[in-house]
Amino acid sequence: MSDFFRKIGGFFMAIIMFFMNLFGIGVKPGDSGLRNVIFLIGDGMGVMSVEKVRAETGTALALDSFPVRSLSQTASANSSVTDSAAGATALACGIRTNNGCVGVYPDDVNAEKSYPMNLCEFAKSKGMMAGIVTTDSTRGATPGGFSAHTSSRNNTSEITQYQLESDLDLVWGVKTSTCSQSQAESAGFEYVTDYESMAALGEGTRSFGQFTGELWKSDCGNMPTLTQMTKKAIDLLDDGKNGFFLMVEGAHIDKHNHSNNGEGMKEALLSFDSAVAAALDYAKRDGHTLVVVTADHETGGITFENGVYVYTTTGHTGADVPLYVYGFDTFVSQEEQSVLNTDIPKRIVAALEQEGFPCAVAK
Repeated sequence: MSDFFRKIGGFFMAIIMFFMNLFGIGVKPGDSGLRNVIFLIGDGMGVMSVEKVRAETGTALALDSFPVRSLSQTASANSSVTDSAAGATALACGIRTNNGCVGVYPDDVNAEKSYPMNLCEFAKSKGMMAGIVTTDSTRGATPGGFSAHTSSRNNTSEITQYQLESDLDLVWGVKTSTCSQSQAESAGFEYVTDYESMAALGEGTRSFGQFTGELWKSDCGNMPTLTQMTKKAIDLLDDGKNGFFLMVEGAHIDKHNHSNNGEGMKEALLSFDSAVAAALDYAKRDGHTLVVVTADHETGGITFENGVYVYTTTGHTGADVPLYVYGFDTFVSQEEQSVLNTDIPKRIVAALEQEGFPCAVAK
């Protein structure tokens, strides 16, 4: 296919996606006053994960303080049970794709004609600052969904290359072999490797965080915790004059649920909830920040039987997952019992009083 027809195809796809967006979402742009978005994703965090942690620890969760609480329907284009790659794509791009695919359309997984713009790219196109924070590898499926466009989550070098070639202001997570210090610095990023170097970052710096150790824990030694990364990322990104978009992933709720490790899951969820509390505290002080918390899918099939919480699988399920919102009270209408996962990014854009999302980028 010639470049001309590819561009024409991309153009018509963008028009189609515009009208789908115009008539398909619940919330409409209004006088919200919002300029910043903090989007937190608890990978594998189902409703019963939260209930289990609350019941077994007796801890008051930051999640419970959100004024808007609903559910998100998770599925991929080719399965009722999504994986993290397709789940992240739905939350980042507003479209459903096939399991294993990252930031691409299900009928064009190699992005030969076009690919869907993600929220980070959309934010940058509006002059906002944008960043990604995760307790997983920076080349993981969820950060990949917000930064890359590739046919497989296993194309890790390609995901990293997208990040290095992007306009992102920060990408922080567990160190990957696909990114060296020289590569990061050649791409214009400051390379940070521990809490001290992260904390020393100043206004106007772009940074690629390659940390070691278990970032999901409440104490990471000389490495930053998820809460510390979240606070510092906000501090750096809120210097932008046009607002910012920040995605924060707590990846280890999923990993511990896969192994049916309830104690590990509780620690990971409490660590994630601490990062949520930091985001919420900033939003309350700022007055112009939307905070959205959800999951890409449920993992473990946790149920409550005979007075105890039990796992029923080591895999993912198609159960609806929690959705929490602060800063926009009509994000979910009173009539809605749940929303599609693909509607969440559309409503984020609408809450910012922006238009033209989702949209296709022609190749």
